[in-house]
Amino acid sequence: MTKHDTSNRNFIWIAAVLAMGLGPLAAFSLGQRFADDETMARAEAGDRNYEPPNLYPDSSYGLPELTGKAADTTVRDITANAGLFDDYRRAVADAGFGKVLDGPGPLTVFVPTDHAFDRLDESQREKLFSDEGKLVAVLSNLVVRDRLSATDLLQRERVQTIGGKSVPIDTGGKSMSFGSADIIKTNLVAGNGVVHIIDGLNL
Repeated sequence: MTKHDTSNRNFIWIAAVLAMGLGPLAAFSLGQRFADDETMARAEAGDRNYEPPNLYPDSSYGLPELTGKAADTTVRDITANAGLFDDYRRAVADAGFGKVLDGPGPLTVFVPTDHAFDRLDESQREKLFSDEGKLVAVLSNLVVRDRLSATDLLQRERVQTIGGKSVPIDTGGKSMSFGSADIIKTNLVAGNGVVHIIDGLNL
């Protein structure tokens, strides 16, 4: 087997692992950061009972109005089965914050990956997860009472969280940021709002 063949087989194996591990998020990881509306809707929809239309006349900035079973989903469902958000789900459970994420929208939620939590040292991590009030404060400052797409965010300098914090939106670098965290995936739509994935906690 030639070196070229080995490289091709390695690439195919890596792509398969990513596809199985990320599930519906794979389209966002392997595609362009701000995919076209239909691609984004199809990747997010997964196996839900939802067929995205070609155009979204009721949404000025590209977020579909979900129908059928998809309309009953919540922003918490977006991260429910993905292995990238174990620490976030633990924080939500420990803080009793699920009632917020499952509540009436519209909500825009900035969800940190496990890598964001891994940036904490052991003492910071222990202090965070042992303090319910701190967890609630951190999680509250990742939620905005609005339905903001990536395009909406590009037009804003700041957003106000339900925790009372005014967080800057910076579009001047290589990627858009929410406070000190980069936004790495966008426009994951649920019935009560939208999720954007970030790589930091904004502590």
